[in-house]
Amino acid sequence: MGLGILEPSSDARHVPGTVQLLDDDKVTLRPSGKSVGTIVLVPRPSDDSNDPLRWPTWKKDLALLSMTMSITVGGIQDSLLSSVNGVVQAEFQLPILKIENLSSYPLLASGVACVFASVLARVVGKRPIYLFSTTILLVTVIWSAAIGTNYDSFFAARFISGLGLGAYEALVLSSIGDMYFVHQRGKRVAFLNIMSLGPINLAPVLSGYVADKYGWRTNFWILTAFTAVGWLLVIFACPETRFVRPAMFEIDLVCEDRLPIVGDVNGTKPPATEETEDSGATTSQTLNSKRTYWQELKPFTYIDRSSNSLSHLLRLFACVLYPAVIWSFLVGSTYSGWFSGLSITIAQIFSPPPSSYTPTQLGRLNAFPAVGALFSFCLLAGLADLTATFFARRNGNIYEPEFRLCLIAPGLLVGVPGLALFGWYAALATPDHQISWVLISFLYGLIIFTTVTQQSTSFAYLLDAHRDISIETAVFVVMVRNFFSFAAGKFLGPWLVKEGTARTFYTIAGLQAGLVLTTVPLYVWGKKIRAFVATEFGPRMRFLVVAGKGRS
Repeated sequence: MGLGILEPSSDARHVPGTVQLLDDDKVTLRPSGKSVGTIVLVPRPSDDSNDPLRWPTWKKDLALLSMTMSITVGGIQDSLLSSVNGVVQAEFQLPILKIENLSSYPLLASGVACVFASVLARVVGKRPIYLFSTTILLVTVIWSAAIGTNYDSFFAARFISGLGLGAYEALVLSSIGDMYFVHQRGKRVAFLNIMSLGPINLAPVLSGYVADKYGWRTNFWILTAFTAVGWLLVIFACPETRFVRPAMFEIDLVCEDRLPIVGDVNGTKPPATEETEDSGATTSQTLNSKRTYWQELKPFTYIDRSSNSLSHLLRLFACVLYPAVIWSFLVGSTYSGWFSGLSITIAQIFSPPPSSYTPTQLGRLNAFPAVGALFSFCLLAGLADLTATFFARRNGNIYEPEFRLCLIAPGLLVGVPGLALFGWYAALATPDHQISWVLISFLYGLIIFTTVTQQSTSFAYLLDAHRDISIETAVFVVMVRNFFSFAAGKFLGPWLVKEGTARTFYTIAGLQAGLVLTTVPLYVWGKKIRAFVATEFGPRMRFLVVAGKGRS
């Protein structure tokens, strides 16, 4: 039993996800003079010069930036309305719940888009989907900016924008698995989540002021410029990341009687290390000529004509049988859902008397959430990959995906008190007692801090534990998360009216406390569960869930 993680039965084969992360045969010296093992590159870069694992780091990070830029501008389209719902309601002369539909229904569209994007990505690759989706985001933000007082047209623009955003939410996590090694993924997943959640909290701070001074439509014209930049980045800086490498290089996926990265693999060559990545050296002659920059910009560089779309669709829904997938939704994505619901209903809570906040004042409530999102990224950037190597070094250089789960602790220590205190303090507002917007914003910030840490950690665990079906697992979690976020945005408002702010958030806090505590048994039995999935469940469901020649 390594660091509290139960081992499968002695006759079990190697468990996918368990890898040797450090190699003591190759050591480096710290300034203190202490020798440390070299990090082994997992998975191994293949011999093909077009393998994304062989791209220079700047190229990988620029591609990731282009993807997350589109996620950012897509998410901001929703958050722009959070501080101006009252103004929009007065202009359109409609019930507040119908105005909130402009922010909740795009979440539903995003969940639907995830399904189609995942199936198409298996057939045509990810780049054409990214290009099409960013084009949708650009068209819909212009559409929203130019809208008059036609509610149906505005609603259509908002709904279609969700279709564009959903493809990115479905595929970017898998692209991180395509480009980065195990010891590099944690901070990139954290970056993905800060780009998904951070700017959408900063935007209302500015959009409330802009709406008061220049009108709420001006926000969409400003966002059009940023969306155009994201569109150009995807065109010129985001090559196809989908790549099928021989199974012998996928050393975190194979299921053998021994760890496949010690010594040779299939009688070939020793494992690659960080020095291999930095030098760009190949261990044998490259198999394919390297594509030029302009060749990489082609919309279609990967087409799998033998792909079975129905099989991919069934594989997606088979993910409901994976315990790690269900846990990732319950612990990571429910926080995101509640945050989305709160951002949609924030005007309902504080715009009417006794608070009577203006759009500018509502925007200020997002100040601490923006800081909380940034702080969570800094925390995860420093600890996400460091904890992986730290625990691996104390586990005989062997890395287990469960080592990432220690970063779930903020969900219990910060998020649960933040939810309960937010509801308690918001309920104190009366005509004779005005509550402090600073304290409300701070408590709001605790919720978004926890949302980023929970979602980043759960996604990173899922990617390491089941990378062979990373498209399907990511899509399933994002799809269910968006459906849950839609439900939260749709029904949190009536719930607040019926139960009041305090009782509503006390209930949510209690639910989240129970869900976060499920991380403890997952840490202890997670490896046994992975072994069962690989050796028992996987083969019996091979026609549904085992990735064939096209790995994600």
